Amino acid sequence: MKSDMGVLMNIILGVVGAIVLSLILRLTGLGSGASASFSWEYLIVGFVGACLLIFIVRLFRR
Repeated sequence: MKSDMGVLMNIILGVVGAIVLSLILRLTGLGSGASASFSWEYLIVGFVGACLLIFIVRLFRR
């Protein structure tokens, strides 16, 4: 799986994706209220959001 995206771009997209999905879930009432403390739910939501945004950007960069 060859990718022309750099490591820094993947990190930035990962952070933005995690923030966006967390915000969407919080606005719809599906997210947790944990903001400063660690929770597994926030970690999973962040991971899924990052993967989705990186996948979407790679689709459009083809």
